[in-house]
Amino acid sequence: MNEEQTKCGVAPDFLYLDAIILAYRLGEVRHQEQKQSLIAAARAATDAFSFLTALERFGIRRQSQLFSFVSKVMAAPAYYRSQYALALGIHREGEVAESFLNNQRVLSLVEAVLTSKQQTLFFETYWWFVHNHQQHFVDPKRGPHIGVYANEPRDNASTIERFEDYMFRLMNHKTKTVRTRFEGFPADIVLAILKRAFSQAQQTSS
Repeated sequence: MNEEQTKCGVAPDFLYLDAIILAYRLGEVRHQEQKQSLIAAARAATDAFSFLTALERFGIRRQSQLFSFVSKVMAAPAYYRSQYALALGIHREGEVAESFLNNQRVLSLVEAVLTSKQQTLFFETYWWFVHNHQQHFVDPKRGPHIGVYANEPRDNASTIERFEDYMFRLMNHKTKTVRTRFEGFPADIVLAILKRAFSQAQQTSS
């Protein structure tokens, strides 16, 4: 198993997440319910076989095109990782990791594991986080504002660590209305995907 531990929990194995991300980005996921079923199956899985079994349990029929595609990815992960490295957020050997703050791929990489409502919440959350790395920005509610992270290091590892802390604070906020907004939000999965995509270490197919 290759689970990613984050401050917000333990994300499902990337073997399952890769299948979900590719299915979404290649157009195999056509309904919101299918996305939710895929995530639920990944949460319930302990190995490749149990993931496929869970797909049926959560409503993805074995005869469906989606089930067939996910099965292929599960059977040959190294092939799909090499063919669709960019879609998965994997850097090929020798490539330089992009900037976590300055790349819109942060938003596109994680939309595969978020519902429409969660996507909107994440976009708002990430917007605030990015702008708080600037010396000056205009907050829609408070007007001109100095970023709380303006003088912090801007390397990917430090930035992702701050984003992880920020997400954790929101999910455990003292204000109930804030906590309620993030109930069920898959922060551990989101953080695991972003950590891999923007890691300073080179990624290799496995």
